[in-house]
Amino acid sequence: MSNEPTPIQNEEELSKQLYRLRKLNEEQTREDERYQKEIDESEAWYQPSKQARKNRIDEVEALIDDFYMRQYEKNPYYRFKSRNGSVSKRESTSYVHDDKKLLSTVPEKFIKKSLKWGDYKKTLQTTGNGTVVDENGEIVDGVTAKQNLKVIVKTTDEN
Repeated sequence: MSNEPTPIQNEEELSKQLYRLRKLNEEQTREDERYQKEIDESEAWYQPSKQARKNRIDEVEALIDDFYMRQYEKNPYYRFKSRNGSVSKRESTSYVHDDKKLLSTVPEKFIKKSLKWGDYKKTLQTTGNGTVVDENGEIVDGVTAKQNLKVIVKTTDEN
């Protein structure tokens, strides 16, 4: 016995297959509606729970950040590690630059390379007050630096 559908031989069979197709489409529509209703009900339950938990997570992270920053003021090398996780820092520098001013002060070798900011930035050094100096120790006009400190909180996995 073959599972292959038999070809339609006449209009009566065609009508039966159209009826079958209509019923299958109706069944699929009902299933889709039921599925969507279940998804909507799950979302209605899940989203408030997720938001409340996110708010509590944000509160705890703020407490940890505050404690870390107070310890960092006392000891800039402060780190914490336990079986529950670790707290450390990541320092980075962000640069704000005025392209017009910068073009007039950038060395020719960087302009020839179509002024790749990343390449030029690697040659710069920041001072404590936000000014930037080039490899010759001269202040670079049109560029300011901002030191950023980000507290990194990592919890250990339960497993």
